[in-house]
Amino acid sequence: MTEDGSRKDLYRALLRIGGAIAGLYAFFSIMGHISNAHTDELPPAESLATALAPPVNTTSTTPPPPLPPGFPSLDRPPPKIEVEPGQPQPIATKFGLTYDIPADWKNAATSVAGWNTKWGPVTFGALGQYRRNYCSAVDGSTLALTGATGRNGVDIDTAAQEWVHKAEAIFAAKNGTRASIAYSGPTNFTISGRPAIRYTAIATNISADNECDPPSAQFDVVTTPGYSTAEVMVFLVQSDQGLPDTLNQSTIDQIIATIRKSETQATAHG
Repeated sequence: MTEDGSRKDLYRALLRIGGAIAGLYAFFSIMGHISNAHTDELPPAESLATALAPPVNTTSTTPPPPLPPGFPSLDRPPPKIEVEPGQPQPIATKFGLTYDIPADWKNAATSVAGWNTKWGPVTFGALGQYRRNYCSAVDGSTLALTGATGRNGVDIDTAAQEWVHKAEAIFAAKNGTRASIAYSGPTNFTISGRPAIRYTAIATNISADNECDPPSAQFDVVTTPGYSTAEVMVFLVQSDQGLPDTLNQSTIDQIIATIRKSETQATAHG
């Protein structure tokens, strides 16, 4: 091949890579930053196959093993569960586990949210939102947010530690300034007779990008074996602190205590 031909092939390859990066940027640019994650209704299932797949271990080039044969899986989350006004609202995840949010929260069970951080995106679904739109400077602002995602190829402790340390990225300012993070845990317990583990990150000295950003925040991560879609479910509670009406510790603990096996499980594909 001539030198000119090699240069043309390299140029075409760079164009393809540039197009792929532009596509990824377009998807993740919809996500918010710091404590106020942007929320969106789920697009068609085919467009979510990659975006909402259980994350792989970014520290290794070896892909995680596939799900065990016959392990059930869902492409989309279960439908929203309707309850009478004033009752706790159950949110069923696609991982075969359900949790409850208080009656006065917004149930966004079929939505996804995330933070587009300097170190990469953090995304999850099956959302509960506390005090949505409390701050007019950010559309969809919340004082607290709950949700779930999945993880394959690791044990529940590894998954929990991996996710709780994402607090360092979530609570960094756009200029890269890092908040002070204090970690606690693990706390071991059971969910529907299976092992579960909890870690907590407390972020202080958060550098504010706008008036909605809190001076401090709490980030709780609970992991337990999944019944479908992923081997481990990662449950998240992110709550702003140091502002009026912020979520108290007893409510966080109460929400985590409601996590349980869903009454209806997914069926295996194929």
